[in-house]
Amino acid sequence: MDAHKQREMLERLRAHLEHKTTDLSAYALKVPAEHYVSDDQLALEVDALFKQRPVLVALTPHIPNEGDYLTHEVIDTSLLLVRDSSGEARAYINACRHRGARIAEGKGSKASFSCPFHAWNWGLDGRIIARPNSHDGFAQTDARFDQLLELPCYETAGLIFVLLKGDDIEAKVNELMGSSLSDIANFDIANTQYIDSRVTELDCNYKFFLDGFAETYHIAPLHKNTISPYYYSNATLVERMAEVVHLVSPRKTIDKEFEKPLAEQGLVLPYCTTEYLLAPNAMLTHQVDHIQFWRVYPVGGAHRCRIELNVFWPKPMDEEAERKAHLNVDLVWDVTTQEDFPQSVAIHRNLASGDVPELVFGRNEPALIYYHQNIAKAIGSDQLIPITELKDENS
Repeated sequence: MDAHKQREMLERLRAHLEHKTTDLSAYALKVPAEHYVSDDQLALEVDALFKQRPVLVALTPHIPNEGDYLTHEVIDTSLLLVRDSSGEARAYINACRHRGARIAEGKGSKASFSCPFHAWNWGLDGRIIARPNSHDGFAQTDARFDQLLELPCYETAGLIFVLLKGDDIEAKVNELMGSSLSDIANFDIANTQYIDSRVTELDCNYKFFLDGFAETYHIAPLHKNTISPYYYSNATLVERMAEVVHLVSPRKTIDKEFEKPLAEQGLVLPYCTTEYLLAPNAMLTHQVDHIQFWRVYPVGGAHRCRIELNVFWPKPMDEEAERKAHLNVDLVWDVTTQEDFPQSVAIHRNLASGDVPELVFGRNEPALIYYHQNIAKAIGSDQLIPITELKDENS
């Protein structure tokens, strides 16, 4: 974010910390268990949010140079993301046009892709290079089998989006992201370096992952022996930026900024965790000096998900930066897997049992409310009920 916005947010945080307040939504929200455990609702979410909308699948430093590639699973679609010879990011279905075998796995760099089944060779532009030992057996097939299946792909502000169904991806990305794109552009993601990734699967609905990051209310009790000592966990800034929910959560190091002469104050990013949540499944985090990119997907229904963490570090990097970067990957993964994720699984089990019919999000959890409202709006759901009246203390 730019300097003007940082100064404005610093003043809001100063006021919250002085008055022991936080950003509030206009109302609390009642959320039925079905919002998490219904396979019928998940089917609507997959179609409206994962297939009809652009999905944020990667960052520019995943594939920074010509020939770099990354394979990625979006629901039931296997993608091959490639940086072609003109420097453009392209997205192909990861399937040979002969017998449908996957032509790449993982991450790396290649001049071309050779199918492991019959060695058909494909260029970075998705066109066939060779069909070795085929004896002209495919000379009569039409031209569609000379080209990998390609999906709309759009790269902006260091973010790479893919659209599984439809077209006009650039307009759709701009509509979804709104002013958050100019914020994110200031992080210069394209000039960061990919460090490492982690992945796991959990027995819970995919939305529980973002629930755990959409409020800081839980930090003091749940993370009391790990990260809580470093945070002011009850003073958070929240704003809606088109379909993106933006959170800024201060660390206690922000006191260093407040100790400067007033005329020299104005920085927020070095002292805060800054998150951009994009429904349904992506979160981009600026964490003091580096970038964390999280993705979560449903797996085989509403009751299981796959969570992926990617970490990127600013360049240039020396030996100490490398050590710090890898230490950070391990730290954030340990905290989330040992403290956050078990809560998600336990809550999901309670909802799936039928014993807990609903949850409630408080006014002090506005990002939770906005995130789930974005999902409900996309699928035309009216299940989420705003609580707008004070309860009767005598009832």
